[in-house]
Amino acid sequence: MEELHLVTMVVHRVTREPLAVLADAAEDRCLVVAVRRPQAEIMAAGPHPTRDDDARLTQDVVADVAAALGRFLTGAEITDLVDERFRAELRLDDGTKVPVRPSDALAVAIRDALPITVADHVMAEAGQSWRELQGDEPHPQSVEVDEMRAFLDQVTPDDFRAEDGDGGDGR
Repeated sequence: MEELHLVTMVVHRVTREPLAVLADAAEDRCLVVAVRRPQAEIMAAGPHPTRDDDARLTQDVVADVAAALGRFLTGAEITDLVDERFRAELRLDDGTKVPVRPSDALAVAIRDALPITVADHVMAEAGQSWRELQGDEPHPQSVEVDEMRAFLDQVTPDDFRAEDGDGGDGR
């Protein structure tokens, strides 16, 4: 079993379906999982540890039900790949495994900052090279960010001072 983390959310170019890209710690291997739109929004928002009533979502109720039964969630696992569809489970502290849709398992795990694991045979069958999936060229946004960082590393406050004849008021 291998632990993964959410690297990014993307939208399939043709189907417009949200995809969660999960990767191992070294980000060498990844698993791309199609998810439902509402769960994709939750995953994109990341962990949300506060539980005030106005911000509660269905995913929060799962942990609350487990707590009411004297249990707590310990993680989510992508357990199988059957007919090109992932299978998943939420795990409880007593070893109980609850079968759920992969998108629900991932949304709950990310919302509650729980570990996400994938069965070895699933990773062997459906895992991909993260580097090959990204391609040789860096993402255009990362190029822009690198250029901005390089600029900020070399710029000084003097570069922003008004030249003679500008009026010198900084506007």
